[in-house]
Amino acid sequence: MSTRNIVLGVGCWLAAAALAYSQGAQPSDTRKAEEVYKNIKVMNGTLASELSQSMHLMESGTGMDCEYCHIEGKFDVDVKPPKQVARRMYVMMTDLNTRYFGGKQVVTCYTCHNGRREPAAMPFLPITKPLEPGEMEAKAKLPMPPVQQILDRYIEALGGEQNIRKVTSRVITGTQYIPTGPGGQTPAPATIERAQKAPNMIVNTYKTATFTIADGFDGKTSWSQNQQGRTADAIEVDQPRARRDADFYFPLNLKQQYATMTVEGIDRVSDRDAYVVVATPQGEVPERLYFDTQTGLLLRKATALPTQVGFSPFQVNYSDYRDAGNGVKVPYVITMYPASSRTVLYTTATIRVMKVEENVTIDDAKFARPR
Repeated sequence: MSTRNIVLGVGCWLAAAALAYSQGAQPSDTRKAEEVYKNIKVMNGTLASELSQSMHLMESGTGMDCEYCHIEGKFDVDVKPPKQVARRMYVMMTDLNTRYFGGKQVVTCYTCHNGRREPAAMPFLPITKPLEPGEMEAKAKLPMPPVQQILDRYIEALGGEQNIRKVTSRVITGTQYIPTGPGGQTPAPATIERAQKAPNMIVNTYKTATFTIADGFDGKTSWSQNQQGRTADAIEVDQPRARRDADFYFPLNLKQQYATMTVEGIDRVSDRDAYVVVATPQGEVPERLYFDTQTGLLLRKATALPTQVGFSPFQVNYSDYRDAGNGVKVPYVITMYPASSRTVLYTTATIRVMKVEENVTIDDAKFARPR
């Protein structure tokens, strides 16, 4: 269950690794959780294919692992008291959101727990001094460049529109520890091949010593194939994001991909200052794009997945940009937090690109969903 460029730097490898499907529900399964899993009592109506990510978010928000509430291999059994408490807390959370926030997902497990098993009853020391009156307003009034200027500089930093459009296909090979096992907690060393072709086709193949998995976008639909060869479409909520990431000329089409784009301010990415551009797709959760204030290159793309218990964050950092051979720069190091958008939040994965080949002849059939 995973969401899925190096598309000249934006959204690249956002797919991360395709994970083995849950035995209960595949990514394209449209059944409700109570139709697939046993003993669903408070999260009725949730898509079965989205239930695991809600559990991952609860785990991260409370600092508890699965076995704190469940028995391994017998997740439907109600013998542990914390499971009953968790159900009551879920009901309380949804009631607060419905009663005071118009049904918006404002209160979550993390609101009170902050990643700790016991919610804090008092502040932790030392306390950061709050901003003086006017400081926040002064920071907000710092002059920011317009969005178009940031985007134009990004295109030039990559090599310019003319060079970018000269490339129509790309094959990238590299290495990564892909997330496997429950929640993606077990990293497996793999080699990665990504084939990409304009205007919007991608296929990623991950090979380990014992199995091969793949995912891709065939121009219309995002799909993935697990270790057993079972193939399924990505769930509906992941399809628009996969479609954006598949755009071969994503850096040139940013204004078309997002309904609105605004400059929020300046933030730090590692040791670099970056302009933060809030990019909101039509009808979706806003994404944040971080552009280096000095080089103009994209340093980070941050997004979130809506779940039944709140938004699950996912971000990709890009670094070590190099000319791939045709005057266009590509990031050779890509780090994902968590390891993929459908794994537990404390995992991480780093892709190290070994080789980039451009303008390679690739048959369209390579991108088709496997039978």
